[in-house]
Amino acid sequence: MRRILLAASFAAFAFAAGCGKDTKQDDASFRIPDSLISEIEGFRLTVDDYHVVRGGVMANRQIELRYPASDFSRFVAVKSFGYLKSAYEVVSKEIGRPAADKLVAIGTNDLDEYLLMTRKEWWYYGVVKGDTIIFEPLDILIKRMIAEPAITNRVAQAAIDRRSGGRSPLWLREAIASRIANEGEILKIQMPEFEHEGRVMNPSPERIEEAIAAGADRGDSRVAYYAAYRMLDNLLATHSMANVLSFFDRLREGMTPDEASAEAFGIPYAALIDKIRIDR
Repeated sequence: MRRILLAASFAAFAFAAGCGKDTKQDDASFRIPDSLISEIEGFRLTVDDYHVVRGGVMANRQIELRYPASDFSRFVAVKSFGYLKSAYEVVSKEIGRPAADKLVAIGTNDLDEYLLMTRKEWWYYGVVKGDTIIFEPLDILIKRMIAEPAITNRVAQAAIDRRSGGRSPLWLREAIASRIANEGEILKIQMPEFEHEGRVMNPSPERIEEAIAAGADRGDSRVAYYAAYRMLDNLLATHSMANVLSFFDRLREGMTPDEASAEAFGIPYAALIDKIRIDR
């Protein structure tokens, strides 16, 4: 049944790929890659629907992906669902389940729709709202060659929100998500661009939080992400991820940041931040 669905949904893609050639020859020679079929079969889908106007839905017991209708979207959806499945598994192991029920991922149709739904620009991967993540167009993430880390980052943020009861400091949520998504080198490589622009490269913890909360300026945000990543490096030099997860658990239970930090790290939160800050 899935092979039939795949064949139907790839018809438009096959036509687009054969523009300027004999269509009969293309129809006869086009073949859905076995690797793609095999990948879908490994998803254990419970829902696999596609409509040329409404778009498509792919879902298994943990993840639901909604994607727009277009000639190329089916291929993009398969790749994106693979990244979501991998991210879900890694994040569940590192942090905990990212959603109480299903994690819903929405791939927007274009950047205008993304801006309307989230108030975010092209450089901002996606917005986490409870058990739902609204992504910028997934084909753009794939073309930018950042789909896998971008998706993993946002799935990790959803898990951190759930584990901390939505009370994690923004710098810590962002830093751990970047760490799980293996974005450290990506962020480091980007920094000379912003240093050349004259930005503050070692912002204070307060400025880091403000930039991440605003999410309005690409340069300020990316510098803040890297600064937060370095703060986490400083933290993990003397403490473990188990301590961080304990901090999240205490926050979810209703402790103040100082109380939760004292329980997890042995010192109040303000003292912890003073110890690991990078603006010295």
